[in-house]
Amino acid sequence: MRFLALLPAQFLASALIAASPVVAQPAVSALSEDHRTDLRCSAAFAIVAMQQAGGDALPGWPQLALRGKTFFADTGERVMREAGLKREAVRAQIAGEVQALQAAPDPDVALAALAGPCVARLDATVPPLKTPSLAQCAAILDLAYEEIHAREGMSAAARDMKTLAMVLADRQRKAVTGAGGSGEAADRSIAEGRTAITAEGAIDQFDIAHCYELAKPEEKTHY
Repeated sequence: MRFLALLPAQFLASALIAASPVVAQPAVSALSEDHRTDLRCSAAFAIVAMQQAGGDALPGWPQLALRGKTFFADTGERVMREAGLKREAVRAQIAGEVQALQAAPDPDVALAALAGPCVARLDATVPPLKTPSLAQCAAILDLAYEEIHAREGMSAAARDMKTLAMVLADRQRKAVTGAGGSGEAADRSIAEGRTAITAEGAIDQFDIAHCYELAKPEEKTHY
């Protein structure tokens, strides 16, 4: 597995990703063991996030597209500040951690061994994402559709996102009316979900991957 080639741009600078092969960097004496562990976890989060983006569900790892990025950025800034290092030096250290994982006898086993300790560090510094309700998910995907549509027009991606948002809205209406609520109450629940999601910064607190799970076709049905 060529880990370095898989590192997502949101985690590492493009210049660092393009470097091939990466020359192992000498140890930086200013780094504490805590710094080194956090940088090792940052490298692991970048690797796992990219694999998750490709559809792989790795046991022991939460979704890292947002939380991993936050940990990566915050850790880099903190290490620069506390160790008195330049950004390039921190990037080089992370690249060295990636290369160490890549060079392990079994890279997958080496990565899996970091899940427990690194996720514990993540949970201690970046709060776990909230699980959105069905109504909130309908709002989240509808907002995603609006963003894509504004950028691309009615592209294939926009159509797909609109379809998913409509599926979730329909399921929310059925859930409310099935429990004895009115159609008006169902529509109100969806509107309230959108209001909650559009509160400043609120959308970043939710596990959006859960919404895609809720939007999956029901057994023996098709959109």
